Amino acid sequence: MKTVMTLLSAAIGVLALAIAPVNADQISGYAQLTGNVTGSEPGVLPVVYAYNTDKDVAYTVYVVDGKYRAVNLIPGSYDVTIRAAVDQLEGFTPETVTLQIAADAKVTADFVLKNVGPVPNYVNGLPYEACTANRPTAADVPCEPYKILPYEEIYPPGPGRDIMERTCLACHHVQLFAFNTPRTYGGGRAKKDRAAWEYNVGRKVKRTGWGLALGRASHFDAELLPPEDRELLIDYLAENFAADAPSRLVQLRSEPELDLQALKKAMWVEYIYHEDPEKFPVWPWPHRVDFDNDGNVWLAYNNCCVVRFDPRTGESTAFDEGGGGGYGIAADHTDGTVWYSPLNHLDPETGLIDRWQGAGGGSIKFDSKANLWMVGMGGSVMEWERKTNSIKTWKVPVVRSWPYGMIVDFTDKVWFADFFTSGVTRFDPETEEFKHFNLTKERPSSIRRLGVDSRNMIWAATYGSPNRRQPDGRNMGGSLFRLNPETGDVMQRNLGIENSNPYNAEADPDDNIWVNPDNYLVKYDQKADTMTRYPAPTRTDFVKTRITRDGAVWTVYRNAGHYAGYGGSAAVLYPDKDKITTLAAYHPENGAGHHASKYKGRPSPRVTGDVKVSYGSRNDKEFEEWAMENDLPGPDFETGITDTE
Repeated sequence: MKTVMTLLSAAIGVLALAIAPVNADQISGYAQLTGNVTGSEPGVLPVVYAYNTDKDVAYTVYVVDGKYRAVNLIPGSYDVTIRAAVDQLEGFTPETVTLQIAADAKVTADFVLKNVGPVPNYVNGLPYEACTANRPTAADVPCEPYKILPYEEIYPPGPGRDIMERTCLACHHVQLFAFNTPRTYGGGRAKKDRAAWEYNVGRKVKRTGWGLALGRASHFDAELLPPEDRELLIDYLAENFAADAPSRLVQLRSEPELDLQALKKAMWVEYIYHEDPEKFPVWPWPHRVDFDNDGNVWLAYNNCCVVRFDPRTGESTAFDEGGGGGYGIAADHTDGTVWYSPLNHLDPETGLIDRWQGAGGGSIKFDSKANLWMVGMGGSVMEWERKTNSIKTWKVPVVRSWPYGMIVDFTDKVWFADFFTSGVTRFDPETEEFKHFNLTKERPSSIRRLGVDSRNMIWAATYGSPNRRQPDGRNMGGSLFRLNPETGDVMQRNLGIENSNPYNAEADPDDNIWVNPDNYLVKYDQKADTMTRYPAPTRTDFVKTRITRDGAVWTVYRNAGHYAGYGGSAAVLYPDKDKITTLAAYHPENGAGHHASKYKGRPSPRVTGDVKVSYGSRNDKEFEEWAMENDLPGPDFETGITDTE
């Protein structure tokens, strides 16, 4: 990131600076950066990373055929770095030059690559070089030494690994167990002896997910882990991931196939927000973006705030009085207010926030009537009804559903990922009926977020799924799925990326489906049945994407935000930089991400800064009957277990 080596221009080899009129494809008032790169070899993919130190905005373009070009740069002071793209097995020494870039200028900077050769690399979207458990500071905790080793050395083959792959690794990434160092949010784990592993395995089959009891099954299906397998798994974990085990990382074996001509056209732009460390001593992470009527981008920044970016200027404004930015955010196009979870309603003009108690917790989406839908991971679907300014709630009668990512389709039916049930569920607001659809035969298989295309096909990706191992031992990770709701037919495609953990699938205006595994955005062209992979500017996982009417793909860096110094960041990939007509972000009219465009009625009630209450469920009786029929826990179910169990 910004800590790469900065060298004088003489160390770059050849550096040429020139000022000239911009190309016709430039937007007036912005600049262009181009250059030649020599010294490369086959298999090396350099990128040029231009960071505007005045605005906290960065641009990344790929070097193809010895050339690069970045367009529509906001004027200012720049650190321009050449470095290897992520997920590469060939690298070189990064080098940086500082430039002043003026409006309507064309600046040229040429580079010569040095020390080109093989480099060790590892899988996954966590930047393990950044070792601070909380926020990066000048007093960073030194990195605990780690080795990059083949998967078979870290996970020795045998019955224990077979059990672990079909259970633990269906949700958790491979580095979580290998990296034996405590870190926040999935970056590592507490050190465990055999008793601790026994406790953790036991709680998965004895405790309900997210601590809920009534009508909820255990976190993990005990049938998938019978007692004899449970003992084998505990022995395997205790032997290979003991409390005194060294920190290791699973080696990257292969690079995915890349379309260099597609990369030549592409450009990333990052908008970065660093919050006040006095207010937020623990570095939060971003989760989702949305667009308002004015072309601004809104960011949900967990445990901190919501942030508004103007992509045309790079200016950011934070609203941090609402108790955190949550997992979902939706701009209300009737009046310019913003909703975010757990359910808060912000008026950016006054700064007032209405807070709803007991409502929201994850995704939030408008339907065509501009009513707002939400899901709670505890097992509920909720609707904020605009006409009555009240919330309706339904409990979900699906075993181990734990609703997560949610969408509204083109018929106003609500869909959500069931997280660990290997499928998705549809809720019909008119009939108040639920219907579950299975996507994959793998059990369990974690599904995070959903998408819908113009034909009302439902799209999702499986996070992890290490059972798809290649003959050479490589794990090709999660897959993309398409569900036809009318027939129940399912199509599956692999992303072609080792140990990929895809999180989301979303359609662009041309019905291409964009998927976001660790370190990449991937475009699936339905017509051609092909995948195009775009390496990210930095090592990271992604969460949710949003796509503009122009086909620009907006996303967020969770791990890079949390560990690599990005903080709250919103990033956008322009697949074709020569087609950029505006840096503003607008929803497609009548697109899958903007159903409320059909609504022409009343705005939302005025925000007054009050606390509002969401009352009980509409289907309590039916849910209780369903729970009894399925022999699910009642009020006396044990929600916790002791260390000796």
